Amino acid sequence: MNKVCTALALGATLLGSTCALAQNDTAGMAGMTGTPVNNTDRQFLIQNAQGSVSDYANGAAALNQGQSPAVRQFGIWLLQDHNRLNIGLLMLAQRKGVTLPLTISDADKTKLTALTARKGADFDRAFLQEAIQTNQQDISNAKKELAATTDPEVRLVVTDYLTTEYGHLTAAQTIMAGMTKTVGRR
Repeated sequence: MNKVCTALALGATLLGSTCALAQNDTAGMAGMTGTPVNNTDRQFLIQNAQGSVSDYANGAAALNQGQSPAVRQFGIWLLQDHNRLNIGLLMLAQRKGVTLPLTISDADKTKLTALTARKGADFDRAFLQEAIQTNQQDISNAKKELAATTDPEVRLVVTDYLTTEYGHLTAAQTIMAGMTKTVGRR
């Protein structure tokens, strides 16, 4: 758990640094209005940020506790992608006047504690099952938001998020299928 906490602290530091950078970053924002978002978009951005922070923490756990090289590599991918997604969310939130959570929720912390109590292949399986379930729910929520939002900046962030989450879902399913085949051959 110490390695996970260290990774989370590093992630929080990166996010804090990103907030400072986001205040001054206007490159590539031509045509973006910075108008406030409606309540539906606001709630989605907040929930999306909370989920992304949780996915980042799960990626750190996979990197540090994964038995399979594929699970550890997937953890690295989650760390990289969710750091990038969080930067985009923070920049958009600042322009839109939305305050985002930067720490893992109590509910997700409880799940993470239960996950990190597992070891070896048991951890790998539980991690991948959680990743598949979470990504399926995240994709469903993002599709609903994409259909509902009229804000072009929110649409860009949701589209990027959807593309990323589809990639994560496919990877988690592929790794899980490979583990199942390996176990079945023994």
